[in-house]
Amino acid sequence: MTSLKIRPKRANSMTSIRRWLVVGALGAVGAADPADLVIHNAHVITIEGHDEIAQAVAVQGDRIVAVGTNVAVDALIGPKTHVIDAGGKTLLPGLYDSHVHPLGAANSEKDHPIPAYDTLADVKAYIAERVKVQPKGTWIVVRYAFPTRLAESRFPTKAELDAIAPDHPVLHQGGPAGVVNSKALEISGIDKNTPDPPAGRIVRDPKTGEATGMMRNSYSKLKGLPSNAYSDTDAADVARVRELFRLYNSRGLTSVADRSASDEALNVYRGLRDKGELTVRVNATRVLSPPFGDRAAIVKGLNRLASYERGGEPNGPSGMGDLWVRIGPLKVFLDGGMLNGTAYMREPWGVGPAYQITEPDYHGLLFIPPPTLALIAEEAARRGWQMTAHTAGEAGMDELLTAFAQADRTIGIRGRRWLITHANFTSADNLKRCAELGVGADLQPAWIWKDARTLLSVLGPKRMTWFHPYRKWLDAGLTIGGGSDHMIRLDPLGATNPWDPWLGIWVTVTRKYEGGDVLNADQRLSRMEALRFYTINNARLHFEENEKGSIKRGKLADLVLVDRDPLTCPENDLKETQVLWTMVGGKLVYQSDSKSKP
Repeated sequence: MTSLKIRPKRANSMTSIRRWLVVGALGAVGAADPADLVIHNAHVITIEGHDEIAQAVAVQGDRIVAVGTNVAVDALIGPKTHVIDAGGKTLLPGLYDSHVHPLGAANSEKDHPIPAYDTLADVKAYIAERVKVQPKGTWIVVRYAFPTRLAESRFPTKAELDAIAPDHPVLHQGGPAGVVNSKALEISGIDKNTPDPPAGRIVRDPKTGEATGMMRNSYSKLKGLPSNAYSDTDAADVARVRELFRLYNSRGLTSVADRSASDEALNVYRGLRDKGELTVRVNATRVLSPPFGDRAAIVKGLNRLASYERGGEPNGPSGMGDLWVRIGPLKVFLDGGMLNGTAYMREPWGVGPAYQITEPDYHGLLFIPPPTLALIAEEAARRGWQMTAHTAGEAGMDELLTAFAQADRTIGIRGRRWLITHANFTSADNLKRCAELGVGADLQPAWIWKDARTLLSVLGPKRMTWFHPYRKWLDAGLTIGGGSDHMIRLDPLGATNPWDPWLGIWVTVTRKYEGGDVLNADQRLSRMEALRFYTINNARLHFEENEKGSIKRGKLADLVLVDRDPLTCPENDLKETQVLWTMVGGKLVYQSDSKSKP
């Protein structure tokens, strides 16, 4: 059936041109049997073609079989069809977060609650409370407390930690950089003669040579440091992951990319899948960790990552698996982070108290020597891996793209959609190189909201013009997708990092940041582009666009009904969007307490 399309006038710069399907259906013809499910009287944002809007969707099994007008889709209603009247609410494809760490996040508070850290006083209060309940001599670790998010915009000093916990080793950890107290240095045997670890730095007083307490990628020198352990066989640990995924469903997420999926994580996801308890689809990134060694050692490491485990399921290379648990890219950690002053930058970071930088020529840290990085990229390409790298600074991106280009010359990577994880800072020439190689990126919009205030004060407005420049990425013809890097705590907004996709969508549209105004308004996305950021774009990053990311006949019935139209609602209401229900594969996995139940 031919569709009549009417193009409305552009309402404003924030509203995408949309085509309204008045008659007919996208793909309704050919669905001969009655549908199992019909959702009609909806405002269906399909994320297809020229931003088509439909009224109804039909589902058979776990697949969409028709999209179009109420009249066309209602023709598929049979005596056993379940019919949902959406009451004019907005139906979207399931949302996709391109960067989470589910096992660590789900089990981050299994021992005790972790508070939000808004000030150094909050950090000190937490340490003081742990001093009361932990035996002397045991480690107190403040995990992922980024100085960019504290009112004071700085790490605590060794002396401040000593004053609170003189008898406990303490680590205030902000990613690969953190500060320890004197007790931690003492029990670890760290003094002025202790050598730096490879690619790390024990920061020292320039006058005395003694350790200041700042540790940059040098935690390996700390003795007895506890890990945030979890188990793939402990029922309680697995249950916490299952419940986190249901929490993800409550905000409309139906797919996630675990950006550091261990063997244990794969076992958890496959176990939940086999029991019918997995409610999000997982794309599992595999990590190649140091020490890397020579070519033979790298080959051995890649082969181990891809080895068959339980049930004979391969753990790599990219693309292996099924619709629920799929192996994604290979990942390495190339440089440090923006939030702790270790990203590898072209210009020096600058001396200042935020990250306790005293060296005028300090550019950050590069964790992998360029020749080794080139070997990893070449061997990854040879074995069919898609590849990404944790890369925060633009100088780190320089090195990564050089390695990618060498792998392209040797093996060929164009069309393989190699990626950059974080890509916080880029440059015009690097975007050009990305376009030449077909490289995309997964980005974290909440970092604009949470961290721009401090980064502006440290780096200045000129350098910050290249911080998360979404419009420049899109204008270069590149695919970028939105994620959170969720690591600690469960609350959608209070977690580290905030994982609510609606916050991320709002940030991409407004570019607003806490404690300030708007960062680089020229880099805003339209409402439709922001929705694509968390749907079809993430599907494309992972070669999944034929299965998910839009509402189209033949795709998986991963659907979300929300309480407002994100294309037209007041701008600041975007982040308040409420999910009425979420469906994965045609089955409800979440429904709110509102009256709009199916």
